[in-house]
Amino acid sequence: MKALQSWWLSLQPREQQVLKIAGIVLAVGMFYSLIWQPIQQARKDSEVRAKAAVEQLAWLQAKLPLLAQTNQVASSGSLNDVVAQTAPRFKVKVSRMQPQNEQLQVSLEDVAFEQLLRWLTELQSKHGVSLVQLDIAASEVPGTVRVRRLVLE
Repeated sequence: MKALQSWWLSLQPREQQVLKIAGIVLAVGMFYSLIWQPIQQARKDSEVRAKAAVEQLAWLQAKLPLLAQTNQVASSGSLNDVVAQTAPRFKVKVSRMQPQNEQLQVSLEDVAFEQLLRWLTELQSKHGVSLVQLDIAASEVPGTVRVRRLVLE
């Protein structure tokens, strides 16, 4: 310590002043590079992550109704159960149900076309069931159809 003090006193006042200014500049530079800049960078990174999280939340909230609609079948029972429970309300008589992987093949007795459409609308809108294939033919009774093959998913 005495060696440093004697070195300092051996310097000219102008050299001492230059070293003081250099020390202050060095201290400010170190403060900026070691403290201020990392804090600012972390703040910017946090803002970017927060903005991304807000965008993801908005996207998820927009997709939530679609997700709820598609998951409604699972929450309200199997596809077989949904068909069996809803068909009587619409006076639709199911003659045969045959599961095939994720799908259900259904055969119906003659049904009023309007009732068939209402039932299919209910299945799609309230239970998230998708109509994959529908094979119908006119029956002898006006306004009714014969459903040969109905595939639901």
